[in-house]
Parts: sequence; C-alpha cells; structure tokens
Amino acid sequence: MWFGEDLPTAAWKSAVLAAKECDVLQSIGTSGVVLPAAEIPIIARRAGACVVHVNPAQVAQPSTRELCLIGRAVEHVPALVSLLG
Repeated sequence: MWFGEDLPTAAWKSAVLAAKECDVLQSIGTSGVVLPAAEIPIIARRAGACVVHVNPAQVAQPSTRELCLIGRAVEHVPALVSLLG
C-alpha cells in the first residue's frame, strides 16, 4: 500500500480474514505506520500468530510472538522461505 492510496474494501476484508487465520504473518518492507494496512500485523498477533517484520529499520518491539529482522528483504526473505518451506 502506498501513502495516500485507498485500500479497496474487498481487499481489506480479505486481508483481515487472512490475518485472523494465519499462523505466521510476514510484514516485509513497510514502516508499519500507514493505516489501515498497519493494523494487519496487530490483528494477526492478537489472533495468536507470530509476526515477522523485515525492514531496514526496527518497526516493532521484539516479543515472544514478534520478531524484527533488520535489513533488506533480498537478504532475509530467501532464508525465511527456506525455514518455512
């Protein structure tokens, strides 16, 4: 989602449903501050999912169910894909 971009209602509802049902949510390359998309990791975490943020800067406080991998997506995503395989 880009700054100032409207999120289509159907896409939002689909994303919320997926966040509520996932075991692991990967939030890649986002600052996590642009609403409403920034709510998706919060929804997933509240539903019991583990949330993995991949971003050049820390975007969340690490916890038992939330991890920040600081760096470029090209560095971290291939390793995550291998682990989750």
